[in-house]
Amino acid sequence: MRSETVSLLFEELDCERTCNKVDDFLTNDLDRLILMAGRNLTDLRSPSLSLTPAHSNGTNHAESNIIRGLNAEAEVHAIHHTIYHLPEMSKVIMRDLYIYRMENWQVAEAIRYSHTQYNVLKHRAQLFFADSFDHWQRYMKCSPIIDLHEYKETGNIPAR
Repeated sequence: MRSETVSLLFEELDCERTCNKVDDFLTNDLDRLILMAGRNLTDLRSPSLSLTPAHSNGTNHAESNIIRGLNAEAEVHAIHHTIYHLPEMSKVIMRDLYIYRMENWQVAEAIRYSHTQYNVLKHRAQLFFADSFDHWQRYMKCSPIIDLHEYKETGNIPAR
């Protein structure tokens, strides 16, 4: 996964907790964001996601609901771009797991790796997602920025 060298730029990442946070976010929050954005999961399956919402329920929303919907739309675009701009193997794993909703064993079988090798590749993909998601949220002007990283506690700096 990641080397154990100390970085001068970055806090020490807790890889396991970061992977769990990415998994929780894409498993538990993605559906709600998609609904708030007026989309559905099949919209994310296309490598190119249209900037216009797929549908509207036709009701007149209050200003706060419109703003929240716009933020949800930006988050959905950030998630989409993050996944589709990952290195190829990571993109396949993340797409199959979180967009196509395949089981771990199905993804491992599809990419033809053993369970052990697959877990290493999956964790790498989740870490790549966490790193890249920061960029795509800023690019899509998301607010607030969701940091999926978890850091190891050190004596001087409290964990996030």
